[in-house]
Amino acid sequence: MTPLSILLVLISALIHSSWNFFTKRGNFPVEFFFWVSLWGVIFYLPFFISFEILPSLFFKAPIELWWKVILSGIFEAVYFICLIKAYQVGDLSLIYPISRSAPLFTQVWAVLFIGEVFSETGFIGIGLVMLGLFVISLKEFRLRPSSTAFSHLNIRPFLLALSAALASSIYSVIDKAAVEMIHPIYYLWLINLSMSFFIGIYLLFGKEFSLRKVWEQSKKEILLVSLLQNAAYLLVLMAMTTSKVSYVVAFRQAGALFGALMGILLLKEAQWKTRITGALILTLGLILIGSVK
Repeated sequence: MTPLSILLVLISALIHSSWNFFTKRGNFPVEFFFWVSLWGVIFYLPFFISFEILPSLFFKAPIELWWKVILSGIFEAVYFICLIKAYQVGDLSLIYPISRSAPLFTQVWAVLFIGEVFSETGFIGIGLVMLGLFVISLKEFRLRPSSTAFSHLNIRPFLLALSAALASSIYSVIDKAAVEMIHPIYYLWLINLSMSFFIGIYLLFGKEFSLRKVWEQSKKEILLVSLLQNAAYLLVLMAMTTSKVSYVVAFRQAGALFGALMGILLLKEAQWKTRITGALILTLGLILIGSVK
């Protein structure tokens, strides 16, 4: 990765962990992120219309790009839904590091569909990621083996966060291919449009809160998180235009440490020694995976 790409991704990681902090603190429902993605569409409309980017963007985009927009939108909707559900039952310092373990799955896709072979560094990195995930999921960490270790696992938030990571790994690979076809700003706008549609479909079948009520109660938070989420996403897309997706996704996991620290220092979450230990192990593993060539 170039120095500029690393800088963009690190800034993105800090912003990303920040909006996750606000999401956890506010305990927002899925409807909240429908508004977040919808405002991601609205923000750009004045600019796009004044420069006549719309409606020509719809007609000039190739069919292949539309498939990527649709698929990425589906998996990003899954990511946000799983993430929100995880935050409703688990701590930020637990959920965020696990949800950022996408590089592990990205490397698996490379082996299954591209035929890449792991080096020793890759195997060590995967082992550290799995160890870090296990440590983070424990309520307490002991160096001595314990027959009751598995009784301390928080299964539901762990699985929801891991599902978010899986969805993230898939849409990241799709995004890399897409930004080679269209400018990241235009692609981001289309993704927000796609996410709004698919999250809206989910809400039609499992409505829990009134969209109007969520907007009236949390409009300031919605606008703030939408700005932060779009800024973080745009920086990553820009970095993908000059760097390999596996490197970008791996370096982005610096946010796992930021998220764990915010949960512990600002939300006063417990088990800080366990969470920090797991986040450090996880981060080291992700860096090793990202360094594999």
